Amino acid sequence: MNVLIAYASKYGAVKKVAGLIAERLPGGPRVISLRDGEHADLSQFDVVLVGGSIYAGKVIKEIPAFCDRYREQLLGRQVGLFLSCLYEGETAEAQLREAFPPWLSAHAFGSYLVGGEIVLGRLRFFDRVIVKKVANLTGDVHKIDRTVIDRIVADVGSLPVS
Repeated sequence: MNVLIAYASKYGAVKKVAGLIAERLPGGPRVISLRDGEHADLSQFDVVLVGGSIYAGKVIKEIPAFCDRYREQLLGRQVGLFLSCLYEGETAEAQLREAFPPWLSAHAFGSYLVGGEIVLGRLRFFDRVIVKKVANLTGDVHKIDRTVIDRIVADVGSLPVS
């Protein structure tokens, strides 16, 4: 089974998650950064995992652009969605629902909240000020949920091979 992991990450949390997923999937999935402008021929893949993160309450802009651009190809593949955010509960669920187009969410075999990570030293000054003020942070946050990553890998492994 050929797997593509397409992600967009501003400060590295989603890149880290994409890497953790890739490490656990057999067959060496292809990992591309949408933010870096990387592309892939989706027809070469059976499964496409799309992952992004939330900034100022919205998913990183490369995610909706990718979904719109590849709509027909995504609908012809098995698709899983993952989102990095620091919220939990209903707020996180609402962000997950709003992050991806409804047509893709309805098509996906799974939608996953993978937690998040903020390393204050990596943030640009303005982002650091906003994060500290809005989230009331005084230090780094490491809340990537590896059990969810394991669930993504297990779900991909249980998909029927076309």
